[in-house]
Amino acid sequence: MTAPALPHPRELDARVPFTESTYWYACGAPCPGAVQGWKLYVPMTLLNARELTCRLAPLLFGAGLHFKYVKDVATLQQLNAGVFGYSQIGKCLVAYLPRPDALLLKTLKEALGPYRDQCPAVPCARPFGGRLPLYYRFGSYLGGTLVLDRREVEDNRTSLAHAVPDGVPDALAEFTDPEPEDARVRHFLRRYPVFRALAQQGKCGVFHAMDTTGETLREVVLKAGYHRGQLQADGTDGCDLLRRELACYRMLAERGLGHLAPALVDALDVPRKVVLVLEYIDGTSLLRHKATGRLRAGHLERAWTLLKRFHAAGVYLGDAKLANLLATPDGGVRAVDFEAAGVIGDHAPPMRTFFVTPRWTTPGARTWRTSSSPSSTPTTGTGTAGTTGTSTCTPA
Repeated sequence: MTAPALPHPRELDARVPFTESTYWYACGAPCPGAVQGWKLYVPMTLLNARELTCRLAPLLFGAGLHFKYVKDVATLQQLNAGVFGYSQIGKCLVAYLPRPDALLLKTLKEALGPYRDQCPAVPCARPFGGRLPLYYRFGSYLGGTLVLDRREVEDNRTSLAHAVPDGVPDALAEFTDPEPEDARVRHFLRRYPVFRALAQQGKCGVFHAMDTTGETLREVVLKAGYHRGQLQADGTDGCDLLRRELACYRMLAERGLGHLAPALVDALDVPRKVVLVLEYIDGTSLLRHKATGRLRAGHLERAWTLLKRFHAAGVYLGDAKLANLLATPDGGVRAVDFEAAGVIGDHAPPMRTFFVTPRWTTPGARTWRTSSSPSSTPTTGTGTAGTTGTSTCTPA
């Protein structure tokens, strides 16, 4: 299935001025003198991006708002995959709202009604609720700082807690609707408290957590699939990918290969949420060894032996790369990340997990940070990615 192309601004309204950059079309004139204020975000998918843009543009033009949207399907895919940063996921259309506009917000929510529960979340913005694809935050329109109480402060775009900075009244809260929380998810996650993000992408997040269910605490890896995350043209999303991985771990156990992969500790599979709890493997990725000049022929020989064992049992990994092979302290090599694995001869997964696997860069090169911490680069443990790629995008 081919995703429809995003519309050119001339298709939306030939009379309205626009500019374009590598990734964006910007339509309408910025509000004179407005350097900070509210930003509205509309997440989109390959299936509805063109339709949503065409539906919302007349409303935004009519309100006289300045807004921007992604130029093409390739940029949309990268944005939703997290290539430009976790905080940028879902920011496919951004409208600048210097002051609250009750009529406009009511009209936008009505227009977005048919798209409830169809789009990814915007991780670092507040939702309007009702499962609408509409989010907001207070931020700078120019640069990376805000002026609050006559003080210049950082505009922190990477944290939900800072979506509305301290000292700024949430003038849009009255237009939101609370969303009920699934008690099953809450109770499950309480058993495995997370203390560190290992990787965050559009499809899922990987976290270092503690298992509190036994007599003693133990480290585990918690992997959460995101509903409508990195939605593909065939309708599959991050939750579908993790359901496939869950089935794969059970298949490995049936074929006597469970000891070659992280053990499946626990799992939750409910509508809109899939969570896997896996054994934490104390090891360093071969990608990290390559980055530090410690990769040896013996590592690759053991990795090849491991792959041959999987293949002999009729299993392919699908994403056998250096980042997904861990060298353990006992001298062994273990495989992690079985989202793309399966039985040889079966159909491959529709979502290729290596879509956002960047090319190798030399140590010290500019890297894409996969963790929620802007300064961390995960290097050890199950599911770590080591150094990653080089794409950049102006934060929204």
